[in-house]
Amino acid sequence: MEPVWSIGRALNRIDGALELAIRHLTPGQKITLEATAQDDLGQVWRSFGMYRADDQGTVDTAGTAPEEGTYGGIDANGLLWSMRPDGSVPGYFMKSSSAPHAVTFRLSTDGVLLGERTVDLHFASGDVRISEITKPFVGKYFCPEASERGPLPAVLVLGGSAGGMLWSEQMAALLSANGFAALALAYFDWQGRSGLPNQLAEVPLEVVDRAMRWLQAQPGIDAARTGVIGLSKGSELALLYASLYPQAIRAVVGYSPASHVFEGISMAPAGRRSSWTYEGRPLPYLPYPGGPKSWTPAELAQLRKLHEQALNTSTDEELEAARIPVEAMRAPALLITGAHDETWPAAEMAEGVLQRLKKRGYRWEVRHEHFPEAGHLIDIPNLPVTAEHGVPAKAAAAAAREAWQTVLSFFHKNLA
Repeated sequence: MEPVWSIGRALNRIDGALELAIRHLTPGQKITLEATAQDDLGQVWRSFGMYRADDQGTVDTAGTAPEEGTYGGIDANGLLWSMRPDGSVPGYFMKSSSAPHAVTFRLSTDGVLLGERTVDLHFASGDVRISEITKPFVGKYFCPEASERGPLPAVLVLGGSAGGMLWSEQMAALLSANGFAALALAYFDWQGRSGLPNQLAEVPLEVVDRAMRWLQAQPGIDAARTGVIGLSKGSELALLYASLYPQAIRAVVGYSPASHVFEGISMAPAGRRSSWTYEGRPLPYLPYPGGPKSWTPAELAQLRKLHEQALNTSTDEELEAARIPVEAMRAPALLITGAHDETWPAAEMAEGVLQRLKKRGYRWEVRHEHFPEAGHLIDIPNLPVTAEHGVPAKAAAAAAREAWQTVLSFFHKNLA
């Protein structure tokens, strides 16, 4: 009798539990399941597990641990997050859009292929309307169909220094699948696509406000229930926006956040500039050591050191001037960090934000969710995890899933 696959549902979400079982095997039979996916750069990623069928002749990845493989223990999504790129060099799984994540599973025993199936894992639900925005800003809007509960809460999503809509588009799609209207905003792009700035320097805060006002004006949106979420440099921007435009925000989330404005980033030689401007003026910032220059590969590999030096060598007056005035916010805040952050000391900066707010008698909820085994990139759940120094892949995957559930709960509580 041939093995029978039980895989997936009509619409599989990337943030759900993968349903994958093989039945009608011989009890005790050993099988291998290999998973492959291709990222947007054409790089092939693979994972595998070797399993033994139970007394009923079934292998169910939700209840069966592999005897060997790219992950250990019982984990329904282990074959998803434990993928590694072909070759010996660790990398980043480049997924630059919210198009479905296609994964192919191959079943074999004793080197003989018994079958294969491909599953599309979705970011957005089928009832979500997706619109590309080119004017008066660049972004992508995800809006669920009309809700019986009335006007929808909405979230503005800001990606990090990777530029474009990396991460932000997928995060917006996932938020929309959970009942929020969500707008992913592209505020710069390294290649200058769509007429965006090609440097992360002197980006006007007004661009963010323009996008937020557009979002709040959309049909079916409750303008009084809007939030903002950012990753890394986008988290610096999210906290700034919530501080300088407090009337617009009812909840703010920062993945790997900053407590200060840092110098702008350019890949070409340029003078020192702030990352952001407000009302036509550059915001005070903490400069990186070494004087005006372009970023070299060696410096990019020492980002945490550069940020720590910027914090430690600045005077008290410079630190105060560049500090994000978080006490001006009027909303609950959730900050998410990992102990092995190699980009900047996010955990320490998050604690600084909390202490500042506590001293000022901040009356809104402020939470710091810290993951002792995670790194800087606490990513979209169940995508192949990025190898970061000192971060076990299993811990990174667990942090991504837990952080996402924490974010959902936080937004449902504060924007409901």
